Amino acid sequence: MMTFEEKLSESIESFFNLDKPDYTENKKNLYADFIELISLFSNTDGTSFGDVLDRFFGTKDYNSAKQRDTDEAWLIEIFTILEQRTRLYSDDYPFTLDENEVLMIRPNLNWKNKLYLGMLISSKLNIFKGFRPDLTSEFETISYYVLKNFLSAKSIVKEFGKNTSYNGNAKEKIRKLASDLGLKIDEDELEGISERNNQERGLDIIGWFPFDDRCMNQLVYLAQCACGKDTESKYHDTRRFENYLKFYKTKPQHIMFVPYSLIDTFKNKFYHSDLIENDFLIFERKRILSLFEEQDTFLALEMAKVVNGCVEHQADIV
Repeated sequence: MMTFEEKLSESIESFFNLDKPDYTENKKNLYADFIELISLFSNTDGTSFGDVLDRFFGTKDYNSAKQRDTDEAWLIEIFTILEQRTRLYSDDYPFTLDENEVLMIRPNLNWKNKLYLGMLISSKLNIFKGFRPDLTSEFETISYYVLKNFLSAKSIVKEFGKNTSYNGNAKEKIRKLASDLGLKIDEDELEGISERNNQERGLDIIGWFPFDDRCMNQLVYLAQCACGKDTESKYHDTRRFENYLKFYKTKPQHIMFVPYSLIDTFKNKFYHSDLIENDFLIFERKRILSLFEEQDTFLALEMAKVVNGCVEHQADIV
């Protein structure tokens, strides 16, 4: 079993060996994340536009000046996203971007800065794969508190995924949840789940507003947490519960929690909005930072320890 230091070293080495990620070029917000990682692991001089240009395209053979101009224009757009983030996140942003286009980690990070870095790291599980179980489980915990803070004190919020208090196989968990909600079950649909299935069936967190009258007509929130690249494939997961449970006279609100930064401040919408299904409420990096207030809870997480380890292992990689 690998130690913390061994997993951290493996993660840093994995990042060092990756000059440029393989995202499609239109996913500029993800490239902005990668540049933030470069700055995180750089020395106190920060990471400049020229540094990133050399890292991404230093070995590329250009046939014309036009091709080079195209690459530079593309990178300028990504640095524009970074500039947007300095304003969008304000004091919660763990980096500074000066007039010379140098992205630099702040010298004295507060806990919200570290939470930002924790979500940045959680969105790069291919690099921090040794910490994957902890990061995904703890992102679910963070999302639980975010939903709890978002809803009123009269609501009930419970985890149904990795950190759930519901016991038994998937069928037993769903039956207990239905009992808590006061809802009926579609037995034909539930019959399709194997008795050997112990997973949560795609529901990580649930919240609802109970009424004293116990009438089944109520507001219910079904949430999925997704850290990996396959976020789009998870949009159907919580919809399964519309088959298992008989929601009465009102449909549940579906929610997706992701550690990515998705808000395009120029257009007041999400980046890659076409990939997000309708009838979903999205909690991404900015919204999570704004709503999560449990400082002691975060600082006790393995995620915070990973962030501290990364900050302490800054190295000049450019």
